[in-house]
Amino acid sequence: MISLKLAKFGFILLFVILYTKAYSIIKEKMEQFNELLQYSGWRNLNELIYIKYINRTYYLQNLIEITTNTNKCKQKIRCLTIYLGCTYAIIMNTLFLINNKLIKICKYKLEEEKDLINGCICTEELIKIVSLFIVPLAILFKGAMDALDLLHIHPWAYNKSPYMISPRLGKIENILNDLNEIILSHDDISTYIWTLNTVDNFFDDIMKHQNYDVDEYCEFITYDKNYLWKKWNQEYKTSIGHDINLVFFKFLTKKIEDYIHTIIIQKYSQLGFKFDPITQETFIPKSDDLIEPELEFKITDE
Repeated sequence: MISLKLAKFGFILLFVILYTKAYSIIKEKMEQFNELLQYSGWRNLNELIYIKYINRTYYLQNLIEITTNTNKCKQKIRCLTIYLGCTYAIIMNTLFLINNKLIKICKYKLEEEKDLINGCICTEELIKIVSLFIVPLAILFKGAMDALDLLHIHPWAYNKSPYMISPRLGKIENILNDLNEIILSHDDISTYIWTLNTVDNFFDDIMKHQNYDVDEYCEFITYDKNYLWKKWNQEYKTSIGHDINLVFFKFLTKKIEDYIHTIIIQKYSQLGFKFDPITQETFIPKSDDLIEPELEFKITDE
C-alpha cells in the first residue's frame, strides 16, 4: 500500500514537473513572439490584402493587434507564417520573371545573333545573379519562415507534409549542384546553352509549385509583375543617354544586388530575424541574447 502511494505521488510529481516545464517553454516562446512583433517591419508588409487559412480570411493589422494569449498566439504564429510566405513568394516570383527575361536575351544573343561574346557575358552574369544573390536570399527567407514556425506549439516543420512555400525555397539551393556539373567553355557554346536551359527549367518548375501555394493562401493587391524589369530598362536607357558605358547584363546584376540588399533589410532584418554566419542559420533573438549589431548585415556584405 505504501509503495502504491509512493508510486502515485511520484507520478503526480513528474506530471507537475513536466507541466511546469512545458508551460515555461510556451510562456518563453510567447514572450519571444511578442517581442518579434515589436519590429516595425511587420507593419510594412503591404503586398497583400489578406491571407486565407482554413476557410477564414486574416488581415495583417488585426493579427498584430490581437491580444496574445496561448490560443491566439498559436493562431497568430500560423497566420503570420503564411503572411510571410506570401510576401516572400511575390518577391521570388519577381526575380524569377527577371531571370526568365534575361535567359531569353542570352539565348537570342547566342542562337539568333551569333553574338558569342555578349551571349557568354550574359550567361555568366545570370549565373552570378543566381549563385550570389537569389540562392542566399532564398536561404534567408526559408530560415525566417522556419524560425517563426518553430515558435508554434505544433510546428509545421515537425510534420512530414510541406508547408506554404518553405520547401520551394529550400529547393532553390539545389540549382548550385546543377551548375557545378558543367564547366563553361567559349570553345563549346553548347555549355552555355545547356546552362541557360537548366536554369530556365529549374526556376520554371519552382515557380509553378510556388504559385500553387500562392493561389491557396494569398490575396495580393493589384501589381504589375514586370514593374522592376520595366523600371530598370528605363533607367538603363537613361544612363546610356548620359554617356555611361555599361553592358546591360552587368547593369542588371548591380540593380538586382541593390534590390536584394534592400529586401533583406526590409523583409528580414526589420522583421527581427537574425542570421548567424557561424551556424549559417536564421534565429529569433530572445530578450537576453547579445546580438552583434553587424550580424544581420554580414551575409549581404559577403
